[in-house]
Amino acid sequence: MAVLATERCSSAAKERQDRRRSNVRPSAAEESSDRRRSNVRPSAAEDLSDRRGGNDKQQARISAISSYETLKKIGEGAYGAVTKARHIESGEIVAIKSSNVDNAGGEAEAAALLLREAAMLAACAGNPAVVQLREVARGPDMRELYLVMEYAGRSLSDAISRSRRRGGQRCFSEPEARGAMAQLLAGASTMHAHGIVHRDLKPGNVLVGEKDGRLRFCDLGLARPVDAPAADDVDRLQGTLGYMAPELLLSQDYGAPVDVWALGCIMAEIVVGEPLFAEEDLCQNLISIVHLLGISDDVSMMPLGVSPSPSSKLRERVPEELLSPAGFDVLQGLLEYDPKDRLTASAALNMPWFAAKDGP
Repeated sequence: MAVLATERCSSAAKERQDRRRSNVRPSAAEESSDRRRSNVRPSAAEDLSDRRGGNDKQQARISAISSYETLKKIGEGAYGAVTKARHIESGEIVAIKSSNVDNAGGEAEAAALLLREAAMLAACAGNPAVVQLREVARGPDMRELYLVMEYAGRSLSDAISRSRRRGGQRCFSEPEARGAMAQLLAGASTMHAHGIVHRDLKPGNVLVGEKDGRLRFCDLGLARPVDAPAADDVDRLQGTLGYMAPELLLSQDYGAPVDVWALGCIMAEIVVGEPLFAEEDLCQNLISIVHLLGISDDVSMMPLGVSPSPSSKLRERVPEELLSPAGFDVLQGLLEYDPKDRLTASAALNMPWFAAKDGP
């Protein structure tokens, strides 16, 4: 059955590639120009750029990257790298994100992506659970752009890995897990209330404050307004396998519930110390979700060749000695297969588990 599912998923993936080849997406610069000519509401990146000349106190400043001294690289992905740096004049330690021009599709596209992320960070200004944007910096040739952000600390992924290396039976005690999830859910609730969906929440995109231990979301490169048209994302996976909600994997309409699903995956990982879904293949990821959570008969999985699995095995993966019944109720609510049944971030915070003062 898994082989049949993989074949059908592979066929669906090929169809998506064929559709992309026959419908080449214009560059970010061309899209920006076309929207302005047709008098369509500008994107968040264009809005940030347009506000540079205004008096908005939240707008990003633009300075020279030479104002900073590079200390070391602290992260790198397909679309960019993050370095730890020091502001030469003030001595402030910051994190600076640069874009991978080749993978972004060129200098104009790379700049547009960074400006879009700057706009998302600016929209989250004041949210204590989102890393704060300090300014936008230009490179020596005036074409390259950099995002200068507060330096928060190591990632939650690093913290989990270090705990595993120490040989501990669990990464977080239940009270610690409850405190962490309260911060993350409150941050996501505020972000969603301001109309932003992150789309790539995972332990690697959560920073742990070196001084205060406070958790902050970072890397808003895939973030977008909740009400943004989905046309640009047709047949394009958005996120990281293992933390992507079923509707994302199936290229269906999606919104804020994809962040809630990802937070459920993070919650399970900090409790048990390992990813809930470790597959690197889209189809296998979907099959694992179905088999672990138990999907009822009224959810058709026939397009994937997967039979419904009404019996959930989630409790076996997250046993009661690691997570109390009240905590498990929260986890189940975050990991509902149907996004309409999934808890919202704010509703999750009202669950009895978060009312406990100490102990499980």
